[in-house]
Formats: sequence, structure tokens, C-alpha cells
Amino acid sequence: MRDWLGRYGGFVLIVAGWLLLTGLIPSAAGPTDAVRGEPPAVPVTSPPAGGAPLPPRLIASSWRGPLTSPGNQEPGATLAARAPTAIPPTPYPVATPETLPAVTPGPQGAPEVPLAPVELPVSRPLAPPTDRIVIPRIGVDTAVVDVGILESGEMETAAFAAGRLAFGAQAGEAGNTVIAGHNDVHGEVFRRLPELRTGDEIILYRGEAAYRYRVELRTIVREDGATDSQRLENARWMDATDEPTCTLISCYPYRVDTHRIIVRARLNDGP
Repeated sequence: MRDWLGRYGGFVLIVAGWLLLTGLIPSAAGPTDAVRGEPPAVPVTSPPAGGAPLPPRLIASSWRGPLTSPGNQEPGATLAARAPTAIPPTPYPVATPETLPAVTPGPQGAPEVPLAPVELPVSRPLAPPTDRIVIPRIGVDTAVVDVGILESGEMETAAFAAGRLAFGAQAGEAGNTVIAGHNDVHGEVFRRLPELRTGDEIILYRGEAAYRYRVELRTIVREDGATDSQRLENARWMDATDEPTCTLISCYPYRVDTHRIIVRARLNDGP
């Protein structure tokens, strides 16, 4: 026996160690590696109680089909490679054109109702601006042009014509038609203005239409050397009026010009 152990004992130990080693390796690797080449099974997940939907998941890769709902998997089911599934386009509502009802013609031979004639208002052409002044007593017949106010606050005076204050009334209109002219320079159109008397006629023209005024008063006021309040009171002769009036203004006396002569007239009749 000792001879047998001495001869074969080492071989027996080698065989026993090999068997022991091959038995321990599979147990250490775990039961999932017992069958090689088979993928692990996907665990079954039960849907939440009460029929509530499962939480959303990420979209699968494009080369793999959609994941099977865990609620529909059988035990041991695996994920298999599938061809991509085409998603049908979402249908959108198409507007349906509305058909308008056809117009039904009236009965044949129905009498036509004539439309009542409409009378349109007759628009009168705008009258031209005041463009001429005639004063028979003193021989004035000159053009009228519009003037404004100087930086000094004084009314501008036209040269070789009578000047109408641009924002005053036109001839024949309600308001004050203010006209000024030089008495000793630039044509001296109003040199003889002091000769006018009450009742004298002043004719203002707007194109072919003539408007006749009658002189009501004449006055002379001091301008040079006057106080501010006095000059302000003098300027009130250029204020607007309710009735059609005409106010003529010029310097006075001749070649001295320390005062102003003012002639006020009222419209006598229309054109």
C-alpha cells in the first residue's frame, strides 16, 4: 500500500485538485453564465394600480424597433432587432370652401322701380382774394397784396401797392379788412388819405366782384414817442370785427410821419 501511494499518490492529488477547481469556477461565475450565448431575460413590470399609464420613456434608437410595452411582455421575452416602423403622418383638417347661395333672378317682365333723383349741392367757385382798391374822391386805383407783421410787431407796408393784413378778412366778408399804404415813399398810394370825409366810397375788388364801403369816421393818433399802452391802444384798430368793415391806415403828416391816420368804413352792399 505504501508503495502504491508513493507511486500514484502524486497523480491522485493532481486529479483531485483539477476536479475541485472545475467545480468551483461555474459557481463563482453566477447562474446567468451557465448557458452561454443566451441574452438575459427582461423582467416583467406590472402596470400601476387603478389603470394609470406608465411613466414616459426615451425614444429607442432608429435602427431598433419600438420597445414592447412592459405590461404586454411575457416572462422571458427579449428585445429583438426589428426594422424601423413608419409612423403615419398626422392628418390635418382641410377647410371646405363655402358655397354662396345662387342669386335667383326676378320674374320675367317685372317692372323696374326707378330711383329717385338725388340733388347734389351746387358748389360755388371760391372767390379770388382781395386784389384791388378804388377810392374815387382821392383818385386811388391800385393793386392790393397780402402783407404780414414785422419782427418789430408792426404791420408791413407794401411798396407801390396797398397791403392787406393777411390774417384779416377778405373784402365782403364779416370781419375787419385792414389795408395800409405809404404816403410819401414807394408810390405814395395813400398820400391823399387825409382828404376823405364821412360818406365817401371805398371800393374793394375780388376779381370782377366789387364790394362798396362807406366811410364812417376818420381819426389821427400819435405813434412816434407814444407810450407802450398808447401804441397798444392804437393797434386795436386792427382787431377783428363782427360786421364787414374796412380800415385804412397810413403815416401822417406828409414827410413827418409821427402820427397815423385811420379811416374806418362799413360795407354798404354786396357785389
